[in-house]
Amino acid sequence: MVKLIQFEYRKHFLKTSVLLAVIIFSVLNVIKINGIYDSSSLFSHNYFGPWESMYWEMYEDFSGKITDEKIEKLIVIYRPLAEQTADHTASTAMDNPDTYTGNLYTDAYFFSGCFVKPMEYFYMYRSYANGVASAAKENVAFFETLGNTYEYRKNAAIAELFQGRVVTDFTYTEMYQYYLQYDFSAFLALLICLYGLMNVFVAEKETEMDTLLLTTKSGGSKTVLAKLISSILFVCGICVWFWLVDFIAFSCIFGSLKAASAPLYALENFANTSINVSLGQYAVLSGIVKTAGVLVLGMAFLLISCFFKNTLLPFLSSLSVTIVLIYAHETFMSSGRILRKIINPFALIANRVLFRQIEFINLFGFPVPSYAAALLCAAIWNVLLITGIVIFVRKSTIRKNGGEKACRYLNMK
Repeated sequence: MVKLIQFEYRKHFLKTSVLLAVIIFSVLNVIKINGIYDSSSLFSHNYFGPWESMYWEMYEDFSGKITDEKIEKLIVIYRPLAEQTADHTASTAMDNPDTYTGNLYTDAYFFSGCFVKPMEYFYMYRSYANGVASAAKENVAFFETLGNTYEYRKNAAIAELFQGRVVTDFTYTEMYQYYLQYDFSAFLALLICLYGLMNVFVAEKETEMDTLLLTTKSGGSKTVLAKLISSILFVCGICVWFWLVDFIAFSCIFGSLKAASAPLYALENFANTSINVSLGQYAVLSGIVKTAGVLVLGMAFLLISCFFKNTLLPFLSSLSVTIVLIYAHETFMSSGRILRKIINPFALIANRVLFRQIEFINLFGFPVPSYAAALLCAAIWNVLLITGIVIFVRKSTIRKNGGEKACRYLNMK
């Protein structure tokens, strides 16, 4: 069986065209990430490029454990700048020797964006989390008196999630802010998976070799199983490659991995996150969840291809389905329609939608987090799609060979 899987993998995926597509798309991916840095980073030439070294010098003073002394030191620097620029009457000269950057307004903007606002968020998050936990505990008591078991359990889960949350260290998080919002590589991975998977079942039809599926010694269900396993390995391999390229490129281009041990809620966009993990742990978790979403679409591509005898029509059909799912995801991702959100595999691919806020699905009276429900839906989709592939391939092959009895007879021979 292992040799059959290896054979199917080599036949369909270890092709020059596939490898070339991976290389070209990987280069495009890195170029895109570099473009994000150039257009958005605090240290790009459009913003504070010339003063990046000054940031890291200041970072040595303010990074690490947040203390009253560090906060006071930062206030001493920033408060005069804020006061001098508040009424917009300060000098706009770019060569002021009494400034850090040469200009008062740039000084204020630099310290505000790089240190003051992040430090304020980190420091105040403990109070915010305690407030959410306290409100949830009050709701627990309230719904307990009403006998509303579901709301009681939901608020108890929220209280447990937020209780004790705190950001203890000041750290550079800019790389993760953009990394966790990045989806371009997922689209590239989907295109390569779509291209590679189109031939898995169509190739035999084009050469009329599918008639041998049930008549060869290792044919029938073994061949179908080998194709499915090799396809799953291909999809997982492509995903792992692109997620690694993403992380390495972001780390190298933005130049820092310092926030890997910081909690996920150290990012303001994830203040209400539904999981308590570090940024580094979330990077791994996100990659696994993304792969689960791509795998569902990969199986859908395979099922669609089973209905055709050439690769062009299933390619266009699968691409159309992908575009529709992307549109549906964009439509419902910010709405309160959680069920429509979680049944779409794109919710797993752009999984920050599931993890950056707390949402629950009522499953037999138990509050199930939306990300867990989405993963459950993905598992169900995979089972249904794989079952559909097996049934369709088997029926079409039996029909082409003149009936199930004849195929069984030939297998026995």
